[in-house]
This record gives sequence, C-alpha cells and structure tokens, in this order.
Amino acid sequence: MNKLLLIVLFLFLTRTCFAQKDKDTLISNLPMINGSLVYTDSIKVKDHSRIMLDSTAKKWLNSYFKYHRPDTLSKDKDPESSVLSQGLLEFRMTTTSLALVKYNFYVVIKIKINCTENNYAYRISDIYFVPKSKFFRAVGYYQSSPEYMIGLLNKKHLGIVDGMNMGRKKIREYITRTNDAVQACITSLNTAMAN
Repeated sequence: MNKLLLIVLFLFLTRTCFAQKDKDTLISNLPMINGSLVYTDSIKVKDHSRIMLDSTAKKWLNSYFKYHRPDTLSKDKDPESSVLSQGLLEFRMTTTSLALVKYNFYVVIKIKINCTENNYAYRISDIYFVPKSKFFRAVGYYQSSPEYMIGLLNKKHLGIVDGMNMGRKKIREYITRTNDAVQACITSLNTAMAN
C-alpha cells in the first residue's frame, strides 16, 4: 500500500513539474505592432480646441521630461503633429542576481502627439534603454532593445551566453521596468491633456 501511495505521489509531482506554464501575461499585454513595441492611442477630450491641446502638449513635454530634444523639426516632418520629440525616462533596477546595488537606466523614447478639435493622439515608439552612468555604458555591453528582450523571453531555451548573462527573471525585470516607465509617462500625458 505504501509503495502504491509513493508511486502515485511521485507521478503527481512529476506531472506538475513538467506541466506547461500559462502564457506569459506580461508579453501578451505589451502593445506590439509588426514586431516593435509601440504605445499608441487616440483620446477624445470635451471642450478643448486644437490650439488649447497643442499648447498643453508642449507644456507637458517641457515639464515632464528632464531631458528631451528640442521640438524644432515636428512641423517639417509632419504638419499635423503638435509634438515630435525624443525624451528620456528613468528607472532603477539591479543588474546582478545578488540585488545588492541598484543602477539607474534611461529609457529613450520617440513621442509624437497629434492634436485636433476635441481629440489628441499619441504614439510612443523607437524605445531603447541604456545605463545612466557613462562608465557603465563604456565598460559593459547591454542589450538595449525591449524587442530583443521579448524575443529572448519567448525562446524555449536561452542558451549558454544569454542564460549566464541575465536569465529570465532579469529579462522580465528589464521589460517590466521599461513598460512601467512608459505607462507612467502616458498617465501623466492623459492627466495633463484632460485638464
């Protein structure tokens, strides 16, 4: 009887160990367009003229981003855009499994805001991240593309080099931190434009 119970318990444990995981919700919730991470939406705002929304978008860009490129080319590249710029968001994370030290990273994004009467649309694309420290940028090599990280996470096996460098937990953290920084940016934009 004890042997039978042990065999059943062993079979149950091996089955649960080899069961397939559910689909990764982090990856399935990311806004991928043609293999690129792109955040885009169009939002209606009552009683806001195009000029008012345009002015608000420019004020928000200047106040939200500590570092951003001047918005001088937006009218040349797209006559409809109110804002076309590149900005830097920040996040902190550990880069080792010991989690003793947290490093600052920049998330570089291209943001485009188009305003019309009672409506605005944003598009955040061309996203990549780099260490904030010039020393770490010079010394270490970092995969800076979220698309590359997502591709690694979707692989069944990481391989020796990628597995030794970071592992799935670290890849998930890079993607999560990048997504959180961009989502906070979008929330701030939507709050500013609604007021």
